[in-house]
Amino acid sequence: MVQLFYIVTSLHVLLCPFTKVEESFNIQAFHDILYHRLNISEYDHNEFPGVVPRSFIGPLVISSLCSPVAFLFHLLSINKFWMQYVVRLTLALTVIAAWNRLRNALRKQFGNTFAWWFTLVSVTQYHFMFYMSRPLPNIMALPLVLLALEGWLLGKHKQFLISAGASIIIFRSELAMLFGLYLIIDLYFKKIDFPALLKIVIPAGITLVSLTLLVDSIFWRRLVWPEAEVFWFNTILNKSSEWGTAPFLWYFYSALPRGLGPSIVLVPIGLYLERRLVPIVAPALVYILLFSFLPHKELRFIIYVFPLLNVSSAAVCSYIFIRRTKSPIYELLFWGTVLIIICNVIFSLALAMVAMTNYPGGIAITRFHKLLKNEPYVHVHISNLAAQTGVTRFTQLNDHWTYSKNESLNVDQLQEYTHLIFEAKSKYSSNLKAFSQTHNILDSVESFSQITVTYKLFPPIKIKTKPAIFILERKNFRDDAFKLTKQERHTEDIELDRVSVEEKEMDNTNFSEELLEETSNQILEVEISTTDGKEDVIEIVETTPEQNVVVVSDDDNEDDTSEEETEKAATRISKMRKALEEVKMYNRQERKKKAISKIKSETRKEVVASAKEKLKELMKRHKHIADELSETHISDKFNEEKEEDGRGDIPDVEIDLVVPTNINVQLDIETSEDIVEVSEPTNNTNVNIDSIVEEVIVRLIDRKIYDDKTKPEDIKLEDRIMIQKIVEEILTEKMNYTTSENKTN
Repeated sequence: MVQLFYIVTSLHVLLCPFTKVEESFNIQAFHDILYHRLNISEYDHNEFPGVVPRSFIGPLVISSLCSPVAFLFHLLSINKFWMQYVVRLTLALTVIAAWNRLRNALRKQFGNTFAWWFTLVSVTQYHFMFYMSRPLPNIMALPLVLLALEGWLLGKHKQFLISAGASIIIFRSELAMLFGLYLIIDLYFKKIDFPALLKIVIPAGITLVSLTLLVDSIFWRRLVWPEAEVFWFNTILNKSSEWGTAPFLWYFYSALPRGLGPSIVLVPIGLYLERRLVPIVAPALVYILLFSFLPHKELRFIIYVFPLLNVSSAAVCSYIFIRRTKSPIYELLFWGTVLIIICNVIFSLALAMVAMTNYPGGIAITRFHKLLKNEPYVHVHISNLAAQTGVTRFTQLNDHWTYSKNESLNVDQLQEYTHLIFEAKSKYSSNLKAFSQTHNILDSVESFSQITVTYKLFPPIKIKTKPAIFILERKNFRDDAFKLTKQERHTEDIELDRVSVEEKEMDNTNFSEELLEETSNQILEVEISTTDGKEDVIEIVETTPEQNVVVVSDDDNEDDTSEEETEKAATRISKMRKALEEVKMYNRQERKKKAISKIKSETRKEVVASAKEKLKELMKRHKHIADELSETHISDKFNEEKEEDGRGDIPDVEIDLVVPTNINVQLDIETSEDIVEVSEPTNNTNVNIDSIVEEVIVRLIDRKIYDDKTKPEDIKLEDRIMIQKIVEEILTEKMNYTTSENKTN
């Protein structure tokens, strides 16, 4: 049955591979120990130390176990993000190993059937399985907690005291309350006396304190006992409440029902049926009660007691299972326990689906690398929300890029970055408006919003999401970026200067030209006809780009050809080269014509729709114009064919125009259809659609948005937005409003 733990834990890691802010210290420490090793100056905690220091002992142990895999991944050039899976699974394995030892200790006291149900209840609960691979300080301490509980159950006092002491001194000081209760029970029933206790506790305590002082002082570069500072900050100063508070009984009415799921109903029944469980389960409940006095509450703070409470649930299931054939009532109760396990599974699946939408930062950084995987130069700023919901050093895959998580930058400073992973509630949010003129939206990521019930789906639950993070790119990034092509690296065998994107895309004949100019000892064979009808093969050996040596061989005669034949061959070669250059020039012109034709066809609908939309917006803003004008006549110079607006979900870009109060433009509003048409007024306001299209094409080519390779399906959202903006710029320039001489009343 323990194999189920490995399978379910692995599924949780695969479904939710990213981490949150509470896990940031340990996950970054895993990365730094594996990749920076002794170069402590490069560690993440130097730049982001957190509110309180944490111990490096846990990350050191897990990283040591993972180091062979990291070395293998390095040899095979495997993406280092996969190491995040490895370290999380390794952490889960340590927890599972300790949990299995606890289960074996319980089996010795309560039997195999109990152990089977204990496994089944635990594996179907969501939070214990989900948190098992999370690099939280609580989970770092969990293997030691489980080992201490095993030692207490088996009467191994040394194991109990040393494991409990390590978990308290190194990782979580609040565990002193839990293990103190078990120690009081042993002292009360005289399972251990004070002299024996002191002989174990004093040397173990000194050793553990010395260990954490030595190791953590090296990494933090100052004398520090991390958990002592955490205890002082959270408990004595009570500053943890600055991160939120909850009611006193929150653990009992919120955390435990979510953590244990439907099987929580079995806990009190188990205490009633099996009185031997009281010394095991009662200290766990008292611990939760004592911990409730701390205002700041989180479910992970009581994760250690879930196995203890599951002992009571498993006792009920085992009790009913053994007696299921003795009477119908027990058989009915048995199916009731099966139903509870099924409800556990359904509840876990629902929470897992929600959890998958709770890491927008991790999803954003993954999409970001896919979108820009071929870009050599990227300087990206990662927002606070993204850093807290999945972005780690394991996800920073490109060593040549620059990643920044500086939280103190203003809008002007953010403009210096080529890309932004930015948090916003929608694409119309006020904090995105500052970048509307300088950046394009490449993609967006949504996160969990709420759960709704709908009877049209099965299961009748729908998870709603909302926009959380946007990936922005600076508009001039494509102009400034340079990149090496694989084709050039293949043909030259040396490092070339980076070429611009335009040169790479517009001239596909670079390969042929460079091959002619750079390749030495190239042999070119040209067939010519001799005067007597025989074919000679003339070989031109190119010793330098400027000088050719011509060697002619006769099929029938091995003597050198005459000088006259050599000159003819050289002349023919020169003509061939000129013809090749003419073909290249012709191809360039044809590609340019095709590019212009394609751009024109793809943008005409955008031009017409954007122009009408622009004028409609103008009319809506200045409705008083129609009332002030007496002569209203507008003729349609646009194409009146019904064309669908193919722009999809392009956001409306607001263009603020200052319109004079006196305008000599004749307007007409068809109220039935709310259509605004443009006429050719008597003044110089002549908006011609063809000229607008041509101007749009010129500007698109200048901005390097399109080339001859562009296909209709290649038109992205940011390109459509740019087309609309260019149209509106041209309309603004062309529509020259003049002061009207006669205003109607």
